[in-house]
Amino acid sequence: MGLADAASAARLKVSAALLPELRDAPSNAAQRFHLDAPGWWRPADPPPLLPAVADAVWDDRPVAARYRRRDGSEVERRLEPYGLVLKAGVWYVIARAGEEFRSYRVDRFTAVSALEERFPRDESFDLPSYWEEHAAMFARSLLRERVVLRLTPDGARRLPHVVDRRSGEEALGAAGAPAADGRVTVTLAVEGFDVAYEQLLALGPEVEVLEPGELRGRFAEAVGRMGRLYGPGSP
Repeated sequence: MGLADAASAARLKVSAALLPELRDAPSNAAQRFHLDAPGWWRPADPPPLLPAVADAVWDDRPVAARYRRRDGSEVERRLEPYGLVLKAGVWYVIARAGEEFRSYRVDRFTAVSALEERFPRDESFDLPSYWEEHAAMFARSLLRERVVLRLTPDGARRLPHVVDRRSGEEALGAAGAPAADGRVTVTLAVEGFDVAYEQLLALGPEVEVLEPGELRGRFAEAVGRMGRLYGPGSP
């Protein structure tokens, strides 16, 4: 975040103030715990404007920012940045825009300029609580479609591990009693049928798609292709 020099100086000051038997604690901890936050196959380099945003967060300074929306258009905003969050390798800044708090991806800022004045922080704002609520609402907003599935006991056990965990657990919790063969029918909230197709393929024969017919047809076609690949007489 551009704070490496300050962090190094702080570590030196803390180490100097520690009792002799505790001075090795930071290096010992660093050899036992290491945080590698970015996801696999994701560039680890931070966004170029992250240091400017971090400075503004640290100093409670509002910023004049230019932000690129998903559609490629850009808007100008005056923001009061309260905190930074690193989620799966992506940096977000939580800022007050007008009277409400919003989250912005730092890599979508195209310009950030700190203003001279400082803003008074709302002491009732709690960053971890805000992020937990925001992340849960965002995840739910993506689950716009519904699919009906019939799962074997093994498929039911594995379902929360291949789809959105909360959605899978809620679907299983709302399901009725298993049938005589042990299979259970659930209604699952999914982001979209393309995403559901890719996720549910991981369950193989432990899941049967009942609805919608479009998705069931895609699975039937996939099963036919697999049969031709692995059936008698296949290359």
